[in-house]
Amino acid sequence: MTHNTEYRTQLACALNGYRALIVPDLHNNDSTHWQTIWQQTIPRASRIRIHDWHTADWVKWRNSIIASLICIDEPVVLIAEGFGALAAASVAAEYPAKVIALLLVDPADADQFDVRKKLPKKALPVPTKIVIRDSFNTDAGAKSALMALLWNADFHQSADDTDAGDVDYWPTGVQALDNLVSCSPRDHKDLIQAKTKKILAYLRAIKKYYPAGEMHYQHG
Repeated sequence: MTHNTEYRTQLACALNGYRALIVPDLHNNDSTHWQTIWQQTIPRASRIRIHDWHTADWVKWRNSIIASLICIDEPVVLIAEGFGALAAASVAAEYPAKVIALLLVDPADADQFDVRKKLPKKALPVPTKIVIRDSFNTDAGAKSALMALLWNADFHQSADDTDAGDVDYWPTGVQALDNLVSCSPRDHKDLIQAKTKKILAYLRAIKKYYPAGEMHYQHG
């Protein structure tokens, strides 16, 4: 078992000195949730503020992210989950100068909240990684993989590797964050091809779970 102090060090190093802005899912999260642990661990990290965490209000979620970006006088790494991940992607597309990188974990189903038309329709202008923690939810995984293709984002399926009896530092997520923030520059064309091959391989691997024509992604 890795000691908590090691996770703290790894998280701090992963941010490479950048500030982090936490964007939770609906209902916020408790003291043992990985986002809360990360917020408490990362120096100068902050979390958006919303009056009602239980209502999927697209405008309020976006406005809260934008307000937080305005209050922070330097670009940040957005670390978002669920419904918050969709809102964070939308804001990052409009305010790229305020965002260093974008980590989106288990993005919500946009159709469930009727926000598909409000999402970006092309590659995001900042480095982006989409991570899926629930390996059994192939429908969510497929939709997120197709979203990654549309946004030119890296895609990763992560095991839920929290140590038994430990708080949820989510070690694989720490590594994903480190790779996102500190990856060395590469030729843009080669990078796009590598991401695309990785996502298509994932989709082929789960295709057997879907009847013909069931798995799709609507752009409009």
